[in-house]
Amino acid sequence: MKNWQGNWIITVAVLHTLFAVIMFSAQYSSLYDNGIINSLSTDRSAAAVWFFLFGQLLFITGLLIKHLASVNNSLVPLSVSLNLLLLTVVGITIMPESGFWLMFPPIISLIMKHRKNLNQNKNQTAAV
Repeated sequence: MKNWQGNWIITVAVLHTLFAVIMFSAQYSSLYDNGIINSLSTDRSAAAVWFFLFGQLLFITGLLIKHLASVNNSLVPLSVSLNLLLLTVVGITIMPESGFWLMFPPIISLIMKHRKNLNQNKNQTAAV
């Protein structure tokens, strides 16, 4: 299971979206009944939409990480990993009782791959 990080994030995104559908089913029904366009009328319906959309963005992020890892010799750009870490830390700070904690394993793994790659490059350069 060499490049598991993208699949992990995709799984978290699917669970996030399923949770949204269950938790906000009444709000989604109301949005549909009101014609969807310009139908956000309460804070709860706005939260329902943002919750769903964040799940979709997380899914896209997982797909991109999976793709980058497969074509870039298992190395996702460090900037992506660090920005995901920042997003996760901010999310946990604002909402400690959320699923943001589930993002730590893949992010830490991605950052550790960079560190390992950096050390290998230093060793190869020193050997030359």
